[in-house]
Amino acid sequence: MNLNVVLGQQLPPVTLSLGVASVTLMCLCSLEVITPLDLYLNWNLVLYEMQLWRLVTCFLFFGDFGLAFFWNIHVLMHYCCSLEDATFHGKTADFLWMLICGAALMLCLTYMFGSEKNLFYSGTLIDIMAYIWSRRNPSAQLLLFFFPIKALYLPWVLACFALLMGSSIKDETMGIFVGHVYFFFEDVYPVLPTSKGFRLFRTPKLLKVLCRQRD
Repeated sequence: MNLNVVLGQQLPPVTLSLGVASVTLMCLCSLEVITPLDLYLNWNLVLYEMQLWRLVTCFLFFGDFGLAFFWNIHVLMHYCCSLEDATFHGKTADFLWMLICGAALMLCLTYMFGSEKNLFYSGTLIDIMAYIWSRRNPSAQLLLFFFPIKALYLPWVLACFALLMGSSIKDETMGIFVGHVYFFFEDVYPVLPTSKGFRLFRTPKLLKVLCRQRD
């Protein structure tokens, strides 16, 4: 399935890759080629049986074919594309590194504080991107479910909606926290006099070379 054809637009590379991966996992599970049990985050299987793919697939599986899947994939594509196309325009490596750092921080938090009831963290990836997008576009006006809201409040509105769909308030809060940590150390702290330009999430040069990004 080509998401560019389905959505009728040219998606940037990272957004397209995330969309294709999520749709592919949904199709494989719906066709029973694999099961969600092969994809969820299980630290025992990761650490003792080296099933390292679970560190990635737990962020990419949005459930089987259904309304919840289409809502989540729509939100993912919208804010992922908005970030990559506008905020990170021409900076594919920086955008990819932001997702990697966000996922890594989220994994650390789930290892220390995560709930055993929650097996997937794809929703928190949306929370991270929505938070960063909202902080970089704070005055933007949005229409969500026919209600106008300010972009600054978007992460909390999406979190409340996720809670209504059965998500965990702890996981939603951790996703927003990770987004805030990235925003603070990338957008706020480096401009402070005491920082001397230090950036905690500086993109590695190797990744920039691989993504052919020019500074």
